[in-house]
Amino acid sequence: MLTKSILTLAAATLVGVLTQTSVQASDLSHIVKDHRATTKVSVRDHRTTTQHKVRDHRVSKQQNIRDHRTPRKNQVVKVSRKDCRAGYENLRRSGFRKITMLSCHGVQYSYLAQRDHALFGAKMNAYSGSMKISYIGPARKH
Repeated sequence: MLTKSILTLAAATLVGVLTQTSVQASDLSHIVKDHRATTKVSVRDHRTTTQHKVRDHRVSKQQNIRDHRTPRKNQVVKVSRKDCRAGYENLRRSGFRKITMLSCHGVQYSYLAQRDHALFGAKMNAYSGSMKISYIGPARKH
């Protein structure tokens, strides 16, 4: 019987001590601040439908349609012409010899050149630099 009374007394004192420490801990929680970073978790619900404003790009809905094939009236276009000497150098690099510049005016420059004992006529676009070479005939022998 004595052991039962000792055990109950020990249990009662233990309960009393535990309740006092919890009361003291709750009192200290008001004084001590928690400096750990708190993160807010926001969860988006993707199931909800929100109406987005959608633009209609179909031609039937538009009122003002601009034809992009015609240039604007205030548009300035700078066009640069190639040099006549550039065509001469292109023919020289292509293997032509005895090159004569016939006309270096207008939209097309014209040349006369010789290669492999044959005479060729060449025309170069003054703006794009593209060349057209045509066979004229055999070159004259001197």
